[in-house]
Amino acid sequence: MANIKPFCGYRYNSEKINSLSSVVSPTYFNLSDEDKETLYAKSDYNAARLFSGKRFEDDTASNNTFTRARDYLNKWIEDGILVRDEEPVIYMYEQTIDVGGTLYSNTSFVALVELEEIGSGMVMPCEKPHEGSMNDHYELLAATNADISMINCLYMEQEKELYNLMNALQEEEPDVEFSSEEKSGENVHQRLWKISYKPTIDFIVDRFKDITLYITDGQTRYETCMKYRNYMKAHNPNHTGKEPYNYMMMSLSNSKSDGLVVLPMHRGVKTPKNFNEAMFVANAQDHFKVEKIIIDSSDEQFVETMLHQIATTKPETRIAAYCGGDYFYRMILQDNDYIKKEIHPEMSKEYCRLDIVALNDLIIDDVLHINEDKYNDYVTASRSYNACYRGVNNGDYDIMFLLNTVRVDQIRNITAVGERLPGTTISVYPKPSVGVVINVKED
Repeated sequence: MANIKPFCGYRYNSEKINSLSSVVSPTYFNLSDEDKETLYAKSDYNAARLFSGKRFEDDTASNNTFTRARDYLNKWIEDGILVRDEEPVIYMYEQTIDVGGTLYSNTSFVALVELEEIGSGMVMPCEKPHEGSMNDHYELLAATNADISMINCLYMEQEKELYNLMNALQEEEPDVEFSSEEKSGENVHQRLWKISYKPTIDFIVDRFKDITLYITDGQTRYETCMKYRNYMKAHNPNHTGKEPYNYMMMSLSNSKSDGLVVLPMHRGVKTPKNFNEAMFVANAQDHFKVEKIIIDSSDEQFVETMLHQIATTKPETRIAAYCGGDYFYRMILQDNDYIKKEIHPEMSKEYCRLDIVALNDLIIDDVLHINEDKYNDYVTASRSYNACYRGVNNGDYDIMFLLNTVRVDQIRNITAVGERLPGTTISVYPKPSVGVVINVKED
């Protein structure tokens, strides 16, 4: 069962912080130096100092981004910048964002979830973790003893009981309401409710006991918390399993929520050798039907047209490849069972039919000769197709690839057999901001 419980979260003190938009941060651990400068300039108390602080050349073991995060957190609590809610609650958190006239919304319950070994119960990973950032996340957690950010999980329910409860609660006045700016410059309207009525809390806790949670954002942070829990358990002879380090703060999003979207992560590639477009097309035809499509439209509509051209309701892989100019290549996989038969016979058919698996194995590896060891050096994942498009046209990438959205039932079927999507395959959007609620692991 998924064991969740209410908690006393730390939140910014409205008596000392006039604008929450100045202190919350996007949930990106590796913000650029420019992004950090912008966030730092907004407020001396911006949450980026806690979650993604600056690094300096003279950092030492006793003075670094993680120890500074600890000191900031302790000082802000001591000075009343961050105050703890007096009674345990489950929070309901809503984010709404307007992108080109389309509203996206993520409404979730924020609660503590009991940690469990991956794949052994009701918490299922969706993607492989980013090993490179695992140590940094662990050092931050060990220094602060706090969940500075909330990871996002997707859950599916048949009866819509939690979904209906959310709709009812949204009619009430929120405890917090503000707007903030995303890393991409988009404006996010945010609302937070505190659920303190015990019968309602008991109802939510009971309903989650039979619901599987799919980690859609924060796999590395979850495994970091597991590592931290195991360390604390090993050094606590009186361990009971109910200590605060046995739980993690999570944002639990209903898959039926209007406006919630699971976005694909597109790819921009800078090839290790001189890129030859004609050779790329010729080699890609070993496995794909490649169609050159000319687009007569403005930049604003160009990428949308590409996405429209690869959209399909058929169980087939369609990928868009763009190298510059007024055209792109629509690539349709000719043998949907080839990967299962020849490359990953040990994996499920559902996994082998993921677009990202075809892209990684048959194009990035086989055609562009970028293997797994070199992948992160030459391949950039982004949910922003416009950023990839700009990257090609300004020379950052030689080629970009657009993918279709991974369906929720694909996520469920793949994780149900103990498999994980390749890293950075999906992105639930909008993502929870950092600093809305902080969980210090204390009694």
